[in-house]
Amino acid sequence: MAAELQVRRYEEKYLLSPAQAAVLESLLDGVLPRDRYSAAGAYFIRSLYFDTPGNADYQDKLLGVSERKKLRLRLYDLRAAQLKLEIKAKRARTSHKQSALLDRDTAQALIAGDAAPLLAGGPASRAAYALLQGESRIPAALIDYERTAWIFPVGRTRITLDRHVRAAKSTSLFAADVPMVEVLAPKTVLEIKYDQPLPGWLGRMLSSVPGTPLSISKYALARAALY
Repeated sequence: MAAELQVRRYEEKYLLSPAQAAVLESLLDGVLPRDRYSAAGAYFIRSLYFDTPGNADYQDKLLGVSERKKLRLRLYDLRAAQLKLEIKAKRARTSHKQSALLDRDTAQALIAGDAAPLLAGGPASRAAYALLQGESRIPAALIDYERTAWIFPVGRTRITLDRHVRAAKSTSLFAADVPMVEVLAPKTVLEIKYDQPLPGWLGRMLSSVPGTPLSISKYALARAALY
């Protein structure tokens, strides 16, 4: 198991129409560089979320619980040798993410209900083990989308547009042919993540495209569509 990472930052989400997303993409391309993953266009993301038998994460989101969490496996290439295990905790507008790199066999073990390989890892892996074992978490939703991302070095600002969000009741994390249902079509999700307040000019530019504030997560939207 490889090195682990912890990140804490603020996060805002908005829902955009196709026209709004196109305008904002053009504006962002005029002032900010894209990250290295989307320099040539949008890139693919797949996440498999784990929830409790009573769907605690989903219910906490619907009820607006201030402190909540999500556990997921995430990959960017179905053929990749490694993928990420992530615990994402939210407290109001602040998010904290722990992550660890896993190999495919370890990911398949987690999906099958065997979390023991995580005990050989660092703090993030052991925290995930506690969630999987202590709360009997099982796979709940598989979610795919395409992301375009821009970066601004001040405050580690990262702005993303996520399109074609779709989901399935499936544990086939590495399969290319999973039948999925559209979750937000034709809408786009705008996410703004930062450590420090945005520069005034950037805040004004983002405000010029008046998206609808989105208080619910892709996971919650997927659960509503699937179940």
